[in-house]
Amino acid sequence: MKHPTNIIMDSGKVKQMQTGFIVVLMMILFTASPQTRNHRVTIIAHRGAMVERPENTMAAYQRAAELGADMIEIDLRTSRDGFLYVLHDAHLDRTTRRQGDASELTLAELGKLDAGSWFDPIYSAETIPSFRQVLDWALHTDLQLLLDLKESGPGYNETVAAEVLSAGMEDRVIVGVRSPEQATEFNRLLPDARKLAFMGSADDIELYAEAGTGIMRVWLSWLDEDPALAGRVAKTNRKLMINGTQGDLEETRKIMSYEPDWILVDDPARLRHSLEELYPR
Repeated sequence: MKHPTNIIMDSGKVKQMQTGFIVVLMMILFTASPQTRNHRVTIIAHRGAMVERPENTMAAYQRAAELGADMIEIDLRTSRDGFLYVLHDAHLDRTTRRQGDASELTLAELGKLDAGSWFDPIYSAETIPSFRQVLDWALHTDLQLLLDLKESGPGYNETVAAEVLSAGMEDRVIVGVRSPEQATEFNRLLPDARKLAFMGSADDIELYAEAGTGIMRVWLSWLDEDPALAGRVAKTNRKLMINGTQGDLEETRKIMSYEPDWILVDDPARLRHSLEELYPR
């Protein structure tokens, strides 16, 4: 009778050990969940790696790719002859050696301008890229493109959509719309592309959600004034993108307290370093 008793006792111990292992495993997973959660945050390089390279140039985009960014944000405008080019400002003064309205030049003329020397003379060969140039480059990377639409209207919207479709990039672009009406239009033009709301006011969260945008851009300063905005976005069942700046530790800690899905930042390398410091593997 001794051996069966031992077997029963051993079985009980085994069950206890199994139960204990499961509890410990759950505790580990629970403890690790913030790290896992933060490693899934999408890092968006604002105008490329603009801290290290002249913004909105191929050098900035290539550097962002090297740094491991998930996505690059670019700004789209229309040249005098109707082509799309990438430049944040409406004017040329800040980022080229020429003055005036950029849209008054043809795409060929824009492509000849020095768009890098203002940052550092070693980038004097960098020019203002066309949208198609960026699309063709991104096609051979794993990067996604966030399009900041600097204009509106049927002609502009249709031109953007046509370029995206021609490049076969519909499933890898996110269309950053600036009105619920523009969101509705791009849901028709590019149904398979995600839409992001570049809202001018937090009052419009629900309006953009109703228009079919899947991601809401919220400024960190808005959240400082009204932390409940993150909850409002969550109630619409949409993703939250927070605009940061330099990605330093203090800013990143504050941003992560709102549990964003995406972070847009000027310095993706610094943001990644801050995340690794906050959530070590």
